[in-house]
Amino acid sequence: MSTLDYTQYGLAPWLVTEDKSEDWNATAPIIFNVVLGTNGQSVVLEYQLPDYPDQNYIPVTCNSTIQINLVSEQLFFSKEFDGITTKEPLSSFYGGVEYCNYDKEFGRYKTVLFKARFNKGGKLGTCHRFNVNVDLLQYTSAGEPTWIGLAIDPDIKNPPPQD
Repeated sequence: MSTLDYTQYGLAPWLVTEDKSEDWNATAPIIFNVVLGTNGQSVVLEYQLPDYPDQNYIPVTCNSTIQINLVSEQLFFSKEFDGITTKEPLSSFYGGVEYCNYDKEFGRYKTVLFKARFNKGGKLGTCHRFNVNVDLLQYTSAGEPTWIGLAIDPDIKNPPPQD
């Protein structure tokens, strides 16, 4: 049994950079899809980055907006926890969370956007670990919805490695 406490850190409510001239909305958001599906008899969880199909991490190359979409009829952002948390204090890099794509039937969200400040001068390939906190929808034998909380563990590379 571990005696270590596991802590998750929320993102900053607002995110301010030193460079006031940069337009955070000048580029399209970095799209990151979390897809829950099946592969034969197995349940699979995949990450899809439409603009970076060969990568399994979110690359931050400039001040950006990151959009995380849950692609499944059973995945929703957590009702109990922040949708996005980090595993270390990184509020100087990430913040301004916005929830979108509200599902009225279940009272939960399917999309989260947040701002990512480029780690200018940072070591190439710096890995920032974060959690996507979701609730998995299941049904009881009586047909009642129940929820299982899960933390999905992708990475952000800020700045990303050079190929």
